[in-house]
Amino acid sequence: MDNHLKTVGAISSMFSLMSNSEDKGVDQRARFYATIHGISFPPDWHELPVEEKIARIDALDKLALEEVSDEN
Repeated sequence: MDNHLKTVGAISSMFSLMSNSEDKGVDQRARFYATIHGISFPPDWHELPVEEKIARIDALDKLALEEVSDEN
């Protein structure tokens, strides 16, 4: 995976710590990932419960950050 994913994963992870609103925070984190070619979200993304959105974005963060540790 390219450096863009690693960068977005780190930013998303940090943003989750700083965000005051879970709902707005997770949607912003999704927008970060939407900048990566090949990553898309389901058409019903905005209808999912906040908890499900957070779980999915956290999984993306984990994948991106694991890629960083695997290369070091």
